[in-house]
Parts: sequence; C-alpha cells; structure tokens
Amino acid sequence: MRRVHVLAGVGAALLLASCSDRPNDLRDNRYYKDPEPPPSSAPPAPPVQQETPRPAAAPTTQRKAAQLDRVAMTAQDLAEEGVQPSGSPSRAVQVALPDCQAPLGKATSAYQTAWEYPTGSTVRQYLAEYDGNAEEIVTAARAKLNCGKYQSGGAEVRVSTPAVTDGQVSWCATSSRQSSCTVLEADGSVLSVVVVTATTEAKAKPAVTRIAPLAATALARNS
Repeated sequence: MRRVHVLAGVGAALLLASCSDRPNDLRDNRYYKDPEPPPSSAPPAPPVQQETPRPAAAPTTQRKAAQLDRVAMTAQDLAEEGVQPSGSPSRAVQVALPDCQAPLGKATSAYQTAWEYPTGSTVRQYLAEYDGNAEEIVTAARAKLNCGKYQSGGAEVRVSTPAVTDGQVSWCATSSRQSSCTVLEADGSVLSVVVVTATTEAKAKPAVTRIAPLAATALARNS
C-alpha cells in the first residue's frame, strides 16, 4: 500500500508540472501572472524637439541712444577746458536751432550734455541720429543761417555769416546780453552740434574753436 501512495504522489506532481510551462517560483507571485508581451519590433518614436525661443531684439531707440552716448564728449576729452558737468544728460530731440530757426530734421534719437566753466560760460553738445545721411541736415541748416538777425526775449540777436571749414559749419550769434558760437558737423548718420555761450563773442569764439576738434574726435568713434 505504501508503494501505491508514493506512486500516486509522484503522478500528481507530474500532472501539475505538465499543466504549465512556467517555472514554479512563488517568491514574487510570478507563477500566477500572465506572461509579459514580447517586445515590439517597431523603433521608438523620436523625442519631440521644442524650438528654443529667440530673445527679443532690443528697441531700436535704445540701441541708437547707446551709440550716441559713446560718441559724446567726455570729461577726459574736455579736461583742458576746466569745465564741470552741468545737469543731467537729456535725450530730447531738438527740431530746430534758435539761430534763424535753422531746421534739424527728423532725428530718430538724440543725446545732449552740458558743461560749465568757473566763469559761468557754458558748453553744450547735442547729438542726433537720422535714418539718412546727417550731412543733408548740415546743408539744410546752412541754407537757413542767412537771416542776419532775429528777436529773442525782447533783444536783437545778430547772426554772423556761417563759415565752412573741413566739413564743419560755424557761426556766432550775439546780443546785448550774451554771445553763442556754434559748430555743426556730420559723421554718417550722426550730427554733432557744439554751442559755447559766454558774455561776449571774444570769449565764446576761441572756446568753440578749441572744442570743435575734440567733438570731431569723439564723433569719429562712431566710424
């Protein structure tokens, strides 16, 4: 009888083993799990590449104003004149000169600084940038500077005949109160206006004559 029981037990074990091709491993319950599907033969889809957003371009006005800052006369340029900065720089566009209302065209940006001598005389530099060639602005202003005289603040202002030297246009405007001497020069799209104001033309004219080459050197930094 014992042999029969042994044979029966062996037969049952063989029967259970024949019911499944899966290994008899109960440690992770894999015995009762469905077989994992075979790996797909299709290649994986390529990752989606997102286009990196481009940085926004700086406003044109800011870019041009920064260029004008670089071509303005500095304290180092004017060190020999003994002047000190007066007020803060301005970016207001000037449409015309007070002398004969000479037009300055439609500038796209502007930059203006002022300096003061210990005597109270002043130096002002106005820089403007245009879409076209600034030499056209110099030519147009020169054509208007033939008024001879005009009224300002109840006083008569006499305008001297403009002089053209090395591409620069210069003149003086004098009243009973003060005198101002001005030099215009263009470099590409940039216009430079230098004005020295003093009590008399004898003081203003020599000063603007000394400063004009300094402004031209600074303006050349635009090239």
